[in-house]
Amino acid sequence: MPVSLCPLTVQSVTHHPSPTAQDPAGLSYSFTVPGEPRSAGIARSNVHTALHAHGLGELEEPALHVASELVACGALFAPGQDLYYSVRWRDGTLRIVNWDPHHSHSVPVLAATCRARRKRQLLLLAAIVRECGGAWGITKPAPATEGTRVWADLPHAGTAAYAARRC
Repeated sequence: MPVSLCPLTVQSVTHHPSPTAQDPAGLSYSFTVPGEPRSAGIARSNVHTALHAHGLGELEEPALHVASELVACGALFAPGQDLYYSVRWRDGTLRIVNWDPHHSHSVPVLAATCRARRKRQLLLLAAIVRECGGAWGITKPAPATEGTRVWADLPHAGTAAYAARRC
């Protein structure tokens, strides 16, 4: 059936079946938040909504901790600047990524100091990811952009088991 908001245009619309509550395959969200302390709460709210919409509520506690830590760290390294955030599900793993515009320093000593400070800031994140059997890292973003990309992978089984132990 043709659907259009414009009365001059007729277009066919393909309706895709909605994923079931038990199928998280469609979980893929990205958003931008300002580099400020309150942004951690905004990120937590978005991650909470995405997890429950895709039947992954059992991952909520560790995922929200990771989301908070990533955004809080990004806000400390790029205060007042935009932070890009993404939450994705792939092959049984929840990947949470935070990108901030704080670029790598050209002086090696400064780059190493900055990286060490970021790692120290993310000790809670590292502990949670380890308990979930996941992985995390700090990488440069794509060649066309500057900044720092920090990611955490939370595998379903380990993360659900960790959350069950904590609740």
